[in-house]
Amino acid sequence: MAHNIIVERDVMVAMRDGVKLAVDIYRPDDDVSYPVLVNQHPYDNDMFLVVHELLFSPLIAAQKGYVVVSSEARGRSGSEGEWRPYGDEGRDSYDMVEWAAAQSWSNGNIGIYGACALGLAAIQGAVENPPHLKAAFSYMTATNFHSGWTYSSGGALELGFQMSWVWTILARDTLSRLGLDPASLAEADKKLVEASSDLIKSASYLPLIDFPAYQNGAAPYWREWLSHPSYDEFWKNVDNVAQVEDIKVPVMHLSSWYDTCMKGHMDFDAALRTRGDKSVRDQHRMIIGPTDHSAYYNKRPTYAGERDFGPEALTGPDVLAAMLFEWFDHWLKGEEKTFLAANQVRYYQMGENIWKEASSWPPEHTIVPYYLHSAGQANSRMGDGSLGRQAPKTEPLDSFIYDPMDPVPTTGGRSMIDVPTGVLNQAQVEERHDVLVYTSACMAEPLALSGPVSVTLYASSDAPDTDFTAKLVDVEPGGYCANIAEGIIRARYRNDREREEFLEPGQVTEFTIDLWDIAHTFKPNHKIRLEISSSNFPRFDRNLNSRITPALGSAEDARKAVQQIYHSDQHASRLNLPVSAS
Repeated sequence: MAHNIIVERDVMVAMRDGVKLAVDIYRPDDDVSYPVLVNQHPYDNDMFLVVHELLFSPLIAAQKGYVVVSSEARGRSGSEGEWRPYGDEGRDSYDMVEWAAAQSWSNGNIGIYGACALGLAAIQGAVENPPHLKAAFSYMTATNFHSGWTYSSGGALELGFQMSWVWTILARDTLSRLGLDPASLAEADKKLVEASSDLIKSASYLPLIDFPAYQNGAAPYWREWLSHPSYDEFWKNVDNVAQVEDIKVPVMHLSSWYDTCMKGHMDFDAALRTRGDKSVRDQHRMIIGPTDHSAYYNKRPTYAGERDFGPEALTGPDVLAAMLFEWFDHWLKGEEKTFLAANQVRYYQMGENIWKEASSWPPEHTIVPYYLHSAGQANSRMGDGSLGRQAPKTEPLDSFIYDPMDPVPTTGGRSMIDVPTGVLNQAQVEERHDVLVYTSACMAEPLALSGPVSVTLYASSDAPDTDFTAKLVDVEPGGYCANIAEGIIRARYRNDREREEFLEPGQVTEFTIDLWDIAHTFKPNHKIRLEISSSNFPRFDRNLNSRITPALGSAEDARKAVQQIYHSDQHASRLNLPVSAS
């Protein structure tokens, strides 16, 4: 049924403490009450693409018989108060849901939704458990503001993402609220423009915490985030995974294999199914596609980087909107559920380029080790590194020098920065002497993976702290080296994200590098390859190889480190692959 639409802009809605948030409302122009979809974001409601059309147009939602309530977070754009990133979004979302439920145009059935930053606020709202909330929908977002958003699961700062997010969107609104005179405001804005024009140069600045464009009030949260590298109370208060028991409504959440936020979705899904409210455990749904974080606005929506995953991988606003409306039509309107009725997880098996379903994630699999081997010269893809099923016996170690002033460049992968992401050819990176490369023989049969990938690494360093990185690569018959998954571990956090533990220089230490989950099939005549190094810049910040927190260190604090990788009967370094039961 077609509706005429009313749009109400900048409606000021009071929260429980009296602070008023600016809200845009899209609703059918009649006296009927409708279900309501609520979002909250740190942007501006006039940023129509970012706020709305990444998932669906609110005008279309109103045509379908919904009211859309879009609120600017406190301290942002037209809203009152002070913005504490993700410190108030949960409570304010609760208040907004309950306010919407009390309006004459509402029938009391409220859904909460969002993509990226909006999705994080949506999950925070669900954790607060407002009485009228019936369902939630989240797309490509974090569920723990620390791990998988500001920092990696291995402890390194998600530098490129955080730096570009601040200068692209966040800092300008912050500056506009400082009461600067026109000349000072123009100068501050000029610094942001200059910073954004060269990501590598900006990310190379030391100390990172004193990045010039973010000083003098432009981005106070930047200093705050970088001052809390450990998982401490600052972050625990905004950890939705830790509070998952408080979610009482069904959640549909979507991500992709090359999404920066994918790890958060996996952790969230596992928590919902093991610790979530039992009354809705079997109602949650998770979908994982093959694309990257930009898929919903990518002009080539079946691509991730250079790889086209085929027509089955199609995404974008039309596809996402269909899923979202089907989800909310069921939970808010009582319509029949047809999507993922039998299984709770839908995922894209890369390599085969097909969708599969499972009752839970991960599907049944066996962890199969592929051991590192070499004659001590595994440096670069021209070296003698190999991967095999047989455990090593007595073999010489491999070594390389990690220089934080000459880091390994980010080349595709699960990033959200102003450089190409997704699948890129790794051949050039693998020519570096500070990248160890281990390659299997050609696959005689398909090898299907579905589940968590990790590396058990026995290594030593002559530095008190350093990083180790790992990258899983599919080497194709024509020589193209396609990155499949990557990970990093900051040595000081190897045992505990809450407590630093420095290395004994030269002592062999076991590290576990989490490459996150994957669903990928290595085809016949393809090879499995593992890269080992110590940097992935500018996706992650550089470890300066000292006891100082990397974000606080200067160029004078940086030093080279000698890294040694062991593969022997006593120290069997290995790649752990989740081989599918099917």
